[in-house]
Formats: sequence, structure tokens, C-alpha cells
Amino acid sequence: MRRLLVLAATVAIASAAAMRHGAGTSRAADAEFGRYLASECLTCHRTGTATSTIPNIFGMAESTFGIVMRAYRGRELPNPVMQNIASRLTDEEIAALALYFSETKQP
Repeated sequence: MRRLLVLAATVAIASAAAMRHGAGTSRAADAEFGRYLASECLTCHRTGTATSTIPNIFGMAESTFGIVMRAYRGRELPNPVMQNIASRLTDEEIAALALYFSETKQP
């Protein structure tokens, strides 16, 4: 239950942050580019389950993924690892990753 509340709070914070920063995913998002970029994500998130502290991002809505990644990039969500990773991503890369993960089932 606690993890569910933390996830809900994270999405709520990220949504508010995205509204301030003009969120949305690029219509030109490329799922193949996202697949290429996803290798670093898979290092940790491949093992994400309902009972782990690492969230399962497979099948996540594009808009939610984009909101959360922009919030990490802007240091509005607390996680030094994710802040570091997101800080290196452009809006185009976030959009491509969002499209890829929205269309991909967990391996």
C-alpha cells in the first residue's frame, strides 16, 4: 500500500511540474530510437515488479513517462540516480523512450 501511495504522489508531483514546463510527448517520437536508448533503462527496470522498489515502466502511458522523466530532469522528484540519467536526456529522447515503453511488454 505504501508503494502505491508513493507512486501516486510521484505522478501527482510530476504532473504538476509538467504543467509548469509544458509537458507532452513529441508527435515525432520514434519507437526504434527509444528501443536503442532503452538499454540503460533495462539495466534496472527489467526487474521492476509490483513488489520491488524499482517501478515497472513497461506499458506505462507515454504522457506519464514523459511527465515523470521531465520531473526527474528538473530535480522535482527525489532520486539521484534517476535525476542523473534524466539530466542527460533531451525532450526528443524522452519522447522516444516514452513511446517505446508504452508499446513494450516486460521481457
